[in-house]
Order: sequence, then C-alpha cells, then structure tokens
Amino acid sequence: MILNHVSIFSYMRVALHKNIRAEVLVTGLPGIGRVGHVAAAYLASKLPVERVATFYFETFPPQVIIGEDGVMRLFSNEVYYVPAERPFFLLTGDSQPVGSHPSEFYSYVDALLDFFKPRGVREIITMAGIDRGTQRFTASPGVVVAGSDADMVTTFKDLGAKVDEGGAITGAAGLLVGLGALRGIRGACLMGETSSQLTAHGDPTSAAAVLRVLSKYLGFNVDLSELDKAAETLDALLKKIASAPKEEEKKPVDYIR
Repeated sequence: MILNHVSIFSYMRVALHKNIRAEVLVTGLPGIGRVGHVAAAYLASKLPVERVATFYFETFPPQVIIGEDGVMRLFSNEVYYVPAERPFFLLTGDSQPVGSHPSEFYSYVDALLDFFKPRGVREIITMAGIDRGTQRFTASPGVVVAGSDADMVTTFKDLGAKVDEGGAITGAAGLLVGLGALRGIRGACLMGETSSQLTAHGDPTSAAAVLRVLSKYLGFNVDLSELDKAAETLDALLKKIASAPKEEEKKPVDYIR
C-alpha cells in the first residue's frame, strides 16, 4: 500500500511505501554486461527484503512495459530494505537515464542522494561491469574496485577485488560514489569483468563474482547456486564460441570502371 505519493522535483516522482533508515546503499542498475542489474535482481529475489520506494524519472525511456497479462507499467527504479548483519538499502530497476545530455545523469544522481542521505546513508556501494571485450570469453571474471578514498579501496582489495590501471566509470555507478563523496558519503564501485557483447543477455558469472565480494563486506549469506548454474551454461557457450574456427577474411574485389 502506498503511504505517501509526492513530487520531489520536476524530473522525479517517488512512491514512498515505508519510512525506514539504513547506513549503506547498494545499487545495481542496467549497464555493461548488465552485471550490477543481474546481481541486484538476484539479491532481491533471494534475501528477505522490504519494499521501501519506487522512483519515476522523466529521463527514463518514453515507453511503458507491458506484462504477460497485458497490464502496462512505467519504467522505474525500486528501493528495498535488506535486514542483513549490516542492514542496507538495495536500489535496482529498469533503467538509468537514457538521454545524451550529462545533466540528466547529474540530476538523477542528485535526486537519489537527496532521498537517501536523510535516511541515514553513510556509505554507497555500486555494482557495475567493466568491459574486457573478447577476453571475457576465455577467462574467468575478476572484480575491479574504485573507491572514494584509499581506505575503501584497500578494504575491498583485502576481500579479493583488484585495482585497474586507471580509466573512467560512465553513468550512475560512478557518479553516485563521486557526488556522494562531496556530501560526506564514502563509497566504492565494484565492477565485474565482462564484455559489452553480453549486455543483452546479462553476465551471471561476473554478477556472482561481485556478490561474493559484497557479501563478505556486508556480512550476509546468499545462496548463489542458481546464479552459478546459469554461469556454467553461459561460460560453456562462450568457450565454444572462442574455440570455433574463424572464417578467413575475404579480400575486397577492386572494380575498374
């Protein structure tokens, strides 16, 4: 039951289902390899969660999603409360902003921070993917960490993550940590190694790798057997694709006119 429905900004509406507080926010939204999205959706299906809020943004796709029963709904983000050893909010959903202007991402992330900081959030852990191209087809994925400070990076390195040789993070996964730090919220982005070619399908192997690191940090137990089974099927297919003989590249024919 919706307890309150209020317009926060012109570009955001939130349906608030429950007033509750937590010190940690974990996010998993669609992105490269859909790593964070797969991981967050799996957590929401396996852990005892309580629905907190639903977000609607004007920068989401101008579409509705039609269910198997013919009922439509808007693109949205969902927030859940997870009563783990270290309780946390879990943010996931259908989309990030899809526009081409950077302000849409900044407005989106600012609105999220305006919602979560007054509810006690002091740490943000985002789950995402990092593109390794076709290398992902032949190697087991690791987890790369980038953090708001050296201590956060060291903490996750001790839990099995590694540091990449610089680079950039595009989208909400990076901005939530970066803009959160300006508000005094520590954070880290856990990136599972994947391939952009797996975005449509999703990468359960990489998602499981991220969840194993995250579960150590937050102290929750989750049965990953279903995710591991999906990962075995995908990895067998990737190895088959990688070992298939490559077609000889045909030389272009020159026509003289």
